[in-house]
Amino acid sequence: MYSPDEYEILAEVCSVACITILSIIFGRKVASIEGRVYYIRGLLLALYICSWIVALLGCMFTSTNNGNSASCWLSFFNMSLIYTINKIILYLYWIEKMYIIEMPKTSRLRSFCYNFNVIILFPYIALVVLMIYYRVIDVAQELPYHCTIGYKLPASITVLCYDIFVILMFTLMFAKYHYMPTPAQRDSQYAVAIRITTGRNALIGVAALITSLVKYGLTISYQGGLRGLVATCVTILDVTIVACVVHWVSTHPAETQFMDRILPEQNNNEKPLKLEIKQHQEVVVLTELTSKSPL
Repeated sequence: MYSPDEYEILAEVCSVACITILSIIFGRKVASIEGRVYYIRGLLLALYICSWIVALLGCMFTSTNNGNSASCWLSFFNMSLIYTINKIILYLYWIEKMYIIEMPKTSRLRSFCYNFNVIILFPYIALVVLMIYYRVIDVAQELPYHCTIGYKLPASITVLCYDIFVILMFTLMFAKYHYMPTPAQRDSQYAVAIRITTGRNALIGVAALITSLVKYGLTISYQGGLRGLVATCVTILDVTIVACVVHWVSTHPAETQFMDRILPEQNNNEKPLKLEIKQHQEVVVLTELTSKSPL
């Protein structure tokens, strides 16, 4: 009769704990939202849901990795494809947060910074293809038939370098607005809230950078691949830690009050319509009727 080893038990306990934590913060976030769900709050909920999916699938595949090539493949796609989607949602959340705290006077599509930040996410499509091409997926032929997954060196180094570039870029932008706000931010009635928000979002970047370094650093160190449950557990811890830091930032009173006030204002700031009042001049022609007096 098969009995799991201590590493499998530890990975399962870690996965269940992460699922529980993500479920709690998702429930608390949903309960705290009143009224309309704006785009940035939708991204926040999507981040929690995607992190929860990564943790749930990881928990399922951890217990079925041994001797199961299908589970081994799905574990690889969970830590590559779904994990990358989770990171993109986080970056979209940062982009929207950056747009809000910039106090813009232009729409998103006319903002150079907003469009540039969105464009730099497109290379992640190529990075996913690179990870799949340089994949390491193997199921041992001897007992206990351990699953091994990972990336070869070209994929590991490329993804790590680009991840560091993107995370550092957003982190430094938040740090810049924290220490050197623009005149519009400095003169705004939300100046204190913007300062707190930018500083705490920079901490999200630090947490995301550390977890990415650990995750891809392990794949670089073990070119032959990591045991499936180890790679999955590291990925689950990554998304859970980042989601917890994001939740800690988004529930700060200064953050919530700032969002509750600024989002309705930005939503109502529609482009004024040019009204043209045309006056129609009615010309009345009076015809003088002359009547002949009788002789």
